[in-house]
Amino acid sequence: MKKITIPIIVFLMSISSNAQGFKKKIELKEGLTNNIKYKALNIGALLQVYGEKSAAHLIGDMYLKLDNNGEFITEFYIDNDKATKEYYTKIYGNYFLTFVIENNIKYLIIEQALFGKAFALSSNGSSSIGNKDDLVEIEITNYVHEWGSDGLPQDGKSNYFDDVHYTLKVKVKNDVKSFSFYSSEVKDDFVMDLGEYSIQILSDLFKDSSSLIEMVITKKEGK
Repeated sequence: MKKITIPIIVFLMSISSNAQGFKKKIELKEGLTNNIKYKALNIGALLQVYGEKSAAHLIGDMYLKLDNNGEFITEFYIDNDKATKEYYTKIYGNYFLTFVIENNIKYLIIEQALFGKAFALSSNGSSSIGNKDDLVEIEITNYVHEWGSDGLPQDGKSNYFDDVHYTLKVKVKNDVKSFSFYSSEVKDDFVMDLGEYSIQILSDLFKDSSSLIEMVITKKEGK
C-alpha cells in the first residue's frame, strides 16, 4: 500500500439545540480532523476524496473513517455507482453519526440516538436508543449467510437460494427478547412489536466481515 502523509486541519463546527437535546455539525476538510468532542466522545475523522489523479473508477469517490479515542468505530464510502448501498446515519453506543454533503461541503453530524430516526446498526457492537430513563438496547448477536439449492442439479427443477439469517437481541429495562428473520423477509411493513416500542426493519447490507441493518425504533403514542 502506498504511504501517504495526512495533513491535520482546522475544522469549523456549529451546535444546534432542540427540545430533545443538541447536535454538533462539523465541516470536514480532506485529511485528518482530531478532537471532535461530543459528550463522552472524542472523535477523529479521516476524509479522503479521490480526485483526478486517482484511478479512473475511483474519481469522485469519498471515504470517511471515524474513531473514538483512537479506536475505530465506523466508516462511510460514497461512490459514483448509484447501485452501491451506503447508509448515511449509523449508530455508535447511544449516538447517531451522520455523513452529509450540502452544496459540495462535507459535514459530520453527531447527536444523541433518539426514537423515530432511521439508522444503520452494525454487527460490531451493541447500541441503545433513548435516554437512561427510556432506553432500548439492541444488538445483532448473529448473522449467517445461507446459499445453495433445494434439489439436485440433474433434476432440472431445483431452486437456488441466497439469503442471510439475522438474530437481534433487544433489551427494554429488564426484559430481554430475541428476534430472528431472513433478509428476504424484509419488506416495507416488516415490524417487530416490543409493547411500548416497535422496530421497523428497512433494509440490510451483508458483508463477509460484518453486517448492517437499517431500522427505525419508535415509541408508541400514549405509552
